[in-house]
Amino acid sequence: MDEKKKSIDDLLSDLGVLEEAPVGVELKEAGKASPTQKGPKEVLESFLVGLLLRLDPAHYVEIRQEGNLLKAEVKGGDLGRFIGKEGRTLKAVEYLAGVVLAKHFGSAYRVILDAAGYRKRQEDKIRKIAEDAALTVAMTQEPLHLPPMRPSERRIVHMLLKNHPQVTTESQGEGEERHVVVYPRGQAPSGTGEEA
Repeated sequence: MDEKKKSIDDLLSDLGVLEEAPVGVELKEAGKASPTQKGPKEVLESFLVGLLLRLDPAHYVEIRQEGNLLKAEVKGGDLGRFIGKEGRTLKAVEYLAGVVLAKHFGSAYRVILDAAGYRKRQEDKIRKIAEDAALTVAMTQEPLHLPPMRPSERRIVHMLLKNHPQVTTESQGEGEERHVVVYPRGQAPSGTGEEA
């Protein structure tokens, strides 16, 4: 089949995501690898390198394993397309990497994927927004609604301001419009909590 006419299923199968297990294979205990089986780091590296070679040969990946957590950093080349708008492509590839590991090892391992420090920059940006909001609310004594955020971003705000002496936080809204409200401590509506 011509490389340009491969479907997404063909690509995922080539990368080991959609392969069917041979009939008669016994399921192994989650997290246990046989001596001839690749470890989680090798499985993840094989998947990511295969994908990156198809996208841009200038990309490469560095993987660190910390217990059951695998941290992978994609570097080299123009990573804008790999990261995608608002990090969506990066998150999708992270999800697929998790599926690959789950296929081989059950739920024993987690993956965190980053590219060119994108996640760190996003976290720093959210921290700055939270710190600025806390300062504003402490000075004005008026609640401040932050822009809509994803659950992981709202969690950063809640954790950062959890023990702040002058402000407290609450998530409000539904779906895409869910956001954090920063209140002066003692003025938050009853029942407010730091929920993502």
